[in-house]
Amino acid sequence: AAVEEYGPEGVDLSRLFLGDAAGGVTIAAGAVIVPISGDRVLCFQRKYREYWVEPDGMGSFSRDMVPDVVFAAPAAGAPERRVIVLDAKYRINDGLNDALNSIHTYRDALVQEAEGGRTEGIVTAAYLLTPHVPELKDDFEDMRVPGRLFHPQYREKFRFGAVTLRPG
Repeated sequence: AAVEEYGPEGVDLSRLFLGDAAGGVTIAAGAVIVPISGDRVLCFQRKYREYWVEPDGMGSFSRDMVPDVVFAAPAAGAPERRVIVLDAKYRINDGLNDALNSIHTYRDALVQEAEGGRTEGIVTAAYLLTPHVPELKDDFEDMRVPGRLFHPQYREKFRFGAVTLRPG
């Protein structure tokens, strides 16, 4: 999807896939950063430690955090990055509160140090990725959770929610 949006120039998938002696290909486990275009990157399982120990000054203010997928790009007219967190959840109905807690935590606890030692959030949006297919109504306010999380108006208004991602 990122290549379709930004083009193939600068994309480097060499660290994302691993080959074995039998000719098989697997996705690398652990932290992998894939350059997409210019300063944009996709990060798989990136570990955010406390921001004060990170060389770029971006991280958590509470504990180590490892979101499944992060899309990071420079903020408009600024050198710092802005981040979209995507967290995969395979069973949205079971454990919904835990799933919501995780994306709330990523959105609120990932920060960077700003002028005067204060912190500011780096996450501009946080979404669950799940195979769940909701039935949508015209207005998200008339919907119950989890369906409300998938509503386009809800996601646009709060930059938070869920997105259906299914094989095929």
